[in-house]
Amino acid sequence: METWLPGRVDVRPWQMIPEQLATLGLTAEDGMTQVWFWENGRLSGGAEAVNRLLRHLWWLRPFTYLYYLPGIKQLQNWGYRWVADNRYRLPGSTPACAIPPKTANQYGILPLSSEKPADEVAEENGR
Repeated sequence: METWLPGRVDVRPWQMIPEQLATLGLTAEDGMTQVWFWENGRLSGGAEAVNRLLRHLWWLRPFTYLYYLPGIKQLQNWGYRWVADNRYRLPGSTPACAIPPKTANQYGILPLSSEKPADEVAEENGR
């Protein structure tokens, strides 16, 4: 997203902005569970945040209004939640997608056999 919207949208992992999260009344756990988008005094999370962000791309703007149609919103929310819950298992994930070990263990999340355990990923990234 950073390369698509240079200078218009500031995209950063939640781990890098704890002060800004606190200013918005969000906790680290809020940042870990879904994406957040702040614009014009309005805070959105999850699929709605993604749709509001994508409105900044002129060629996607028309599709973002579909989110508010009955049934589409629920489907996108479900899809977003599934991706968010499984982001550390998806191809192309980065260390920012790793779930901290305590949280992973709290929710009983076990790595797939081809993945490194969450503890190892956190250790490699200095967490």
